[in-house]
Amino acid sequence: MKPLPAAFLTIILAALPALLPHRAAAQELERYEYLEHKMAVPVRLILCAPSKEQADRAAEEVYRRFDALNEVMSDWSPESEIIRACRAAQFGEKVPISDDLFRVLALARRYTAITGGAFDASVSPVVKLWRRSRLMGTLPPEPNLTRAKALVGQKNWSLEDAGEKTLSLAEPQVRLDLGGIGKGFAIDEAFELLRARGLTAVLVDAGGDMRLGAPPPGKQGWTVTLASLDKDAPLERRVLHDIAIASSGDTFQFVEIDGVRYSHIIDPRRGEPLTERRVVSVLAPTAAEADALASAFTVLGPEGTEALAKEEQSAKDLSGVEAVIVTEEGVTGVSFAPRCEP
Repeated sequence: MKPLPAAFLTIILAALPALLPHRAAAQELERYEYLEHKMAVPVRLILCAPSKEQADRAAEEVYRRFDALNEVMSDWSPESEIIRACRAAQFGEKVPISDDLFRVLALARRYTAITGGAFDASVSPVVKLWRRSRLMGTLPPEPNLTRAKALVGQKNWSLEDAGEKTLSLAEPQVRLDLGGIGKGFAIDEAFELLRARGLTAVLVDAGGDMRLGAPPPGKQGWTVTLASLDKDAPLERRVLHDIAIASSGDTFQFVEIDGVRYSHIIDPRRGEPLTERRVVSVLAPTAAEADALASAFTVLGPEGTEALAKEEQSAKDLSGVEAVIVTEEGVTGVSFAPRCEP
């Protein structure tokens, strides 16, 4: 999986007193913290649990789940399920895939449709060309780029669930990359696992993307800092709970070629990197949604994201989502609030 820098979002526990009396019983919970590297990023857990034994068991399960999902979704391991499935589908086959892979690919298709292609899991051929360009310091050869662009889009791959879940490709060279949603999907899976174990006051942070549960004992919530273009000057702090948050931007990953600054973030619709500096933070009900939309809104920019929020269907599809988009021109906040009927 392609990591996002952890510096985009820094977690600090809110040191604020609880306002609701019913939280007094929660004081019996103790806080336990864990940190392991999974999916090429630090995965931090904060679990408020009745005992260390219960917290230890839950953390172990969460990290095993991250390992299992990495074997499904990794873009770097040649033996991950998604890479093996794409290889097998080169020959026009409908390749059986696991429930995990099917679900995350179905989510990817959903957010491609909602964002008009600003997020697209099939962008992998173009990403790989530009990744090589960043290393070499040269632009991709135009014929190679033209061919790669033709491989991007929903028309080039499909899913079926007719008794057996399958993936098929329209072109042999199509490749799928879950780097823009896979980490969020894994966070959600970990969060649901913890909730099933009775742990609700939890925080799951994978490389800066996170999902927050109920407030920890004696706190109003978890305090997060929204990023700005200056990595040393956070934008603002918020106390939040029961929500997910993800960030996207090119503060760290970019290359300058012939005086032009090319981001590592690719616009799937054009097959070109962004050349304007942007950092986006997205708050959403789930981490997968926040992850995918952070990528999409970075591509769309302030005007494109605001236009999407004004579309009736998008406003419904993304109800409750909030974006904070920072550019060199300023800060734009966009809310996908439920529309009121006249």
